[in-house]
Amino acid sequence: MGALMRAHDWRSNPLGSPETWPSTLKTLVRLLLSSNHPMFIWWGEDLIQFYNDAYRQTLGPERHPQALGQPGRQCWAEAWDLIGPDIAHVMAGGSTWHEDRLVPLTRNGVRDNIWWTYGYSPIEDEAGIRGVLVTCKEVTEEHLLRERLEQTNHALIETMDEGFCLIDMIRDADGRAVDYAFVEVNRAFSHQTGLRDCVGRRARELVPQLEQRWVDIYDEIAVTGEARRFVEGSAAMGRWFSVYARRIAHPNGRRVALLFTDITERKLTEEALRESEAKFRTIADAMPQMIWSATPDGQFDYANAGWRDFAGVAPESLHGVGWKALAQPDELPALHQAWFASQEGGAPFEIEHRARHRSGAWRWVLTRALPVRDEDGRILRWMGTMTDIHDQKTISEELRLANSRKDEFLAMLAHELRNPLAPISTAAQILKLSGNDPKRLAHASDVIERQVRHMVELVDDLLDVSRVNRGLAELERVEVDMRTVLHGALEQARPLIERQRHTLVEEVGPGRAIVVGDSKRLVQVLANLLTNAAKYTPEGGRIEVALSTTLDEVRLSVRDNGIGIEASLLPHVFDLFTQAKRTPDRSHGGLGLGLALVRSMIVLHGGRVEADSAGLGQGSRFTVILPRHVAAAPGDTADGGDAVTAMAQEAPAPALRPRRVLIVDDNRDAAESLSVVLGAAGHRVAVEETPAAALQRAGQEAIDVYLLDIGLPGMDGHRLVGHLRAMPNAAGAQMIALSGYGQAQDIAASLDAGFDAHLVKPVELPRLLALLAA
Repeated sequence: MGALMRAHDWRSNPLGSPETWPSTLKTLVRLLLSSNHPMFIWWGEDLIQFYNDAYRQTLGPERHPQALGQPGRQCWAEAWDLIGPDIAHVMAGGSTWHEDRLVPLTRNGVRDNIWWTYGYSPIEDEAGIRGVLVTCKEVTEEHLLRERLEQTNHALIETMDEGFCLIDMIRDADGRAVDYAFVEVNRAFSHQTGLRDCVGRRARELVPQLEQRWVDIYDEIAVTGEARRFVEGSAAMGRWFSVYARRIAHPNGRRVALLFTDITERKLTEEALRESEAKFRTIADAMPQMIWSATPDGQFDYANAGWRDFAGVAPESLHGVGWKALAQPDELPALHQAWFASQEGGAPFEIEHRARHRSGAWRWVLTRALPVRDEDGRILRWMGTMTDIHDQKTISEELRLANSRKDEFLAMLAHELRNPLAPISTAAQILKLSGNDPKRLAHASDVIERQVRHMVELVDDLLDVSRVNRGLAELERVEVDMRTVLHGALEQARPLIERQRHTLVEEVGPGRAIVVGDSKRLVQVLANLLTNAAKYTPEGGRIEVALSTTLDEVRLSVRDNGIGIEASLLPHVFDLFTQAKRTPDRSHGGLGLGLALVRSMIVLHGGRVEADSAGLGQGSRFTVILPRHVAAAPGDTADGGDAVTAMAQEAPAPALRPRRVLIVDDNRDAAESLSVVLGAAGHRVAVEETPAAALQRAGQEAIDVYLLDIGLPGMDGHRLVGHLRAMPNAAGAQMIALSGYGQAQDIAASLDAGFDAHLVKPVELPRLLALLAA
């Protein structure tokens, strides 16, 4: 433009040659030409135009280059109605500034809407206002882009489900916000608020009882410019809203944009859920079980008040994995494994384990959990319970043990009844075979008499137990001297004590040991204790009996150095049917009734009985304590008898060939009776009562058949057959086991030990004779 100005013929222009121009104009023209910003000058009364290269781009071919030096009104005639008043205002000493103003112009043969941002400033010198300096920028593209963005935003706002509005705050004369007016709303506004035709109207015109807090919140945002997201309810509108509000730049400084959602239904649902949860918690806290829930990955997130009652801890302390603190450490790995397996597979969780009670004790509990799933089968959470089953489990275990003792008792009873039946059966066979032989008749009679007496004692013991348990036991209550009772009991037990070659030590203290009770029952109690001491003490042992008195008690104790009582059995030693673990060696016999009767009878006498033992092999002591001189109650006891074997039989058949037979049985009657029967059948029979004697005979004689009782003292039949198989004289002999036990495991044990056959007592003679003849 500088070259164009220099080449322009200014002589025909009212301004004349540039040399004559005022210095102010020359300075401004130089400034204009050096600027990169669009600028032009209107000079003088004719508003002669000067412009730079940056402004030339906006003129179009219709005006450039002829606009240079041209009067402004002539150049801008089509827009003079818009710009003329501004120029007049500036020439009068004012100034103007417009942003994004529409000034339509013709360019390139087309009249377009063109938007400008421009300002007019007066040019002054010492002569006054000489012209107008214009700085401007065409912003058409920016304006159209902004319009498109606004249209896009408007379309977006109109398609939103959320409500949208622009509001202007309304303040009173004191500057206090009292209301707000709606400037713009989207289509969802009515759906979200229930309000219609809101634009241009005030909020309190639409909702007269609108709460002041809404006005205060929006005014604070308009003043501070800090955006805010909040949830608020309006009782006047009957709705709850989730709102995001922020100030919008606007000349009035009071405009706020709101984006909101009606969450009334959600709030009602949440309130119903809270009420439901409160009801659930009330019900859960009232339940006796411990209720809990966990996230899908197994983290506890709820525990009811039952946990506090059970464990004495705050339910919140169990959240996450806090529950582990209550688990028994030894069981925690198995608990973990089961819980993780359920989480991975989604299977119901159920396990019995121990948990720490508030008392510090470990109690058995049953923990169960089920998964809660969504419609797609995904686990949302786990709901579970923990139930205290310690008492039930204890009772169940007691019932199981009682049932086990009952089964053991029935097995013992069958065994004990077979023992006397075997010699009785054999004696009956003798009677059939003996003809008029007086010696054999007398022997058979003695056997039957002894064994029937033993059976009567067993039945009497059973009847005593039944009477005591049903409360039908009758006692003859008289003054009884316990010295006399001790003497009577020793008289009954002495034969067994002497036969076992025990040392008996009696210690009787001073003072009258008088009690009120049944003398016969008390003798029975003490005789039972003495008999047990003799039976359960190895041969040549020591038995001590002590009788002493205090001011109000009589104490009688029986101590031995026998097999003792294992610690696990000691608390139950007086329970009905209780015995130590059964072994093939039944040399001591018994039904497990004796000590139960001892305790029952002593309790009926108003006393008590105690048992002490340091353990197996350490001996034992039983102490009876009775009230002295004062009536209190009864006492009783009887114990089951020997462990012997039983056999049934039929008439013998003649042997096809005589066999050399050795019977090894500690039941003398049973062994001799069977010997007589087999001898009458033509066999040569010998009898030994101990394994040692049997082994000695086997080393000296050739025996064809060994009949071995399993329940031998010192060495049972299973061990004995092994020793015999190792001896040259007996290795090829026929080995037959005799036992009162005939279950599958008993027979299998005999065959595994080396027997050829296993016969159950009472022995079926036809089968035995068939085995001998084979």
